Order: sequence, then structure tokens, then C-alpha cells
Amino acid sequence: MLAKKVDTLTKAMEVEAKKMRREVAAMEREVAAMRIDKEHDQRARRLTSSKSVNSSQFLSGRTTRNN
Repeated sequence: MLAKKVDTLTKAMEVEAKKMRREVAAMEREVAAMRIDKEHDQRARRLTSSKSVNSSQFLSGRTTRNN
């Protein structure tokens, strides 16, 4: 009787552990996706700001050349 209860409890714990591993993996994927989105946003901002700086320099006649 006690062995059956222990076996049932062990199986339940294994099932819960699998659920937890799945949840952790899903959260890790979400975090990775958020990091990628953040990196893309930062690159887009940098690109946009560098383009606006270059165009404003061009419009004002202040272009710099590297010799």
C-alpha cells in the first residue's frame, strides 16, 4: 500500500517536473525573442539617427571627408 502511494507520488512529481521544464524553455524562448527585438530596435534607432545626422550635415554643407 505504501509502495503504491510512493510510486504514484513519484510519477506525479515527474509529470510536474516535465511541465516545469517546458515552461522554463518557453520563458527562455520569450526572453531570447525580446532580446532580439531590442537589438533590432537599437540598430534601427542608430541607423535612423546616423542617417539624420548625415542628411543634416549634407543640407548644411558640412560634409566631412576622411583622407
